[in-house]
Amino acid sequence: MIFGCCFLYYRYFLSIASLQNEENLRMMNYLVKYKKKWNAMSPVAKSSMAMIFAKFFQKGLSMISGPVFTRIMSSSEYGIISTFTSWQSVLYIIATLNMASGVFNNGMIDFKKDRESFTYSIMCLANLCTFLCMGVYFLFYRWLNPLFDMPVSLMAVMLLYFIFTPAYNYWMGKQRFEYRYKGITAVTIVTSLLSFVLSVVCVLMASDQYKAVTKVMAAESVSIGIGVFFFISIIIKAKGKIKFAYWKYALEFNLPLIPHYLSMYVLSSSDRIMISKLINTSATAVYNVAYTVAGIMLIFWNAVDASYAPWIYQQMERENYQSIKVRGNQVLLFFSGLTILCTLFAPEIICILAPESYHSGIYVIPSVAAGVFFTACYSLYMRLELYLKKTKTVMAATCSVAVLNLVLNYIFIPEFGFVAAGYTTLVCYGLLAFFHYCCVRHLGFSHVYDNKRILGLSCFVVLITVIISEIYSYMMIRYSLIAVLGLIMVIKRKEIVKMLKK
Repeated sequence: MIFGCCFLYYRYFLSIASLQNEENLRMMNYLVKYKKKWNAMSPVAKSSMAMIFAKFFQKGLSMISGPVFTRIMSSSEYGIISTFTSWQSVLYIIATLNMASGVFNNGMIDFKKDRESFTYSIMCLANLCTFLCMGVYFLFYRWLNPLFDMPVSLMAVMLLYFIFTPAYNYWMGKQRFEYRYKGITAVTIVTSLLSFVLSVVCVLMASDQYKAVTKVMAAESVSIGIGVFFFISIIIKAKGKIKFAYWKYALEFNLPLIPHYLSMYVLSSSDRIMISKLINTSATAVYNVAYTVAGIMLIFWNAVDASYAPWIYQQMERENYQSIKVRGNQVLLFFSGLTILCTLFAPEIICILAPESYHSGIYVIPSVAAGVFFTACYSLYMRLELYLKKTKTVMAATCSVAVLNLVLNYIFIPEFGFVAAGYTTLVCYGLLAFFHYCCVRHLGFSHVYDNKRILGLSCFVVLITVIISEIYSYMMIRYSLIAVLGLIMVIKRKEIVKMLKK
């Protein structure tokens, strides 16, 4: 009997071990299959996918941190953090010239044999601008502090951030240009985690009146620390040699882009400010929840654009226009699908993001989603202008559209409510895409993209989003459209996967 029981136990454990081995084998086969698919992808696709993952991780952590900090801090203290973040976004452009987003890509092409020296030279130029801004601030801080509405200690932290963070951004730009996505992904994830954990721990330990200052210092210390590391690394690699010819090159290219960057900030933020002034803050809250969808789509676009920009510069240098045309069509086709999906699922998205009192925000999603599609459109054309160093035309287009957006918001928001802000923004982004197309055509490079297809796709996206916004009350029709779109995606899945791999 004992022998029989032992034999049964033995058979039982053998079967368990066999099942585990089969499970492990299936897992290994799955991983091998996944690795083969990953290896088959182009460097641009790998880089884009890795950066999308890193950006969503960063954004997800940011969304989690919001409720955490609002529960351990007072509203006034949390307001200081919001003020700091807003001013940091604007002042960074002025204090560092924001060269990582402009002249850096051109320098990687024009000075490919001297990239280290170019990077070090423009880093020193950015630091010089920061020190000049620092001098102005400390000379006039009695008058400037009421404007910034922040303690001097936070302004000092911000200035340190401006000194060291450009080094990190230049390193990121160089890695993207060479499609070294692993380092970017790892650093982004580690930095986000460290910043979040350190901020929570420090805020919990701080006294109530210093929680805001502590949170900012803890979060920024991580960014500054990473920046210091890359700051030193860039100095060592360049052997401390500054070439002032690169300063002239960078200033001629990037100074006209400063109004462009500031105008883009106005274009993306003025609608919420004007809704608060012309209607009320409750309407702004509803609009802001709906605009979260645009924020998610922009994460996708910024990640794709970060990899696409270096690639397009390299293809332009080789005069490989056909490849640019094909990829441009694929990118816009992908974003048109994303726009339509977000518009179709607007009611469900709002239900997830906010309570029933915010449900009127569903009518904002179609216009802001289509606005992101036009962001992708104008970015494709603008990349050609930046490659050709036509930064003044970029500045003129963006500044004109930003002013128009303010005028349209002032006219239509009081008349039609906060929903009008989404459509005025859509119109402005559409005009911006048209202006950049006209500039590229004037420069003789309109043949680089399939303009007729882009126009047709743009008209289709606008038409379908407007139609969808009119059928939100008809659930069966909307779900039928979702089913049809899902069926098309299933039928065309191989083509979609093939496109994403490229």
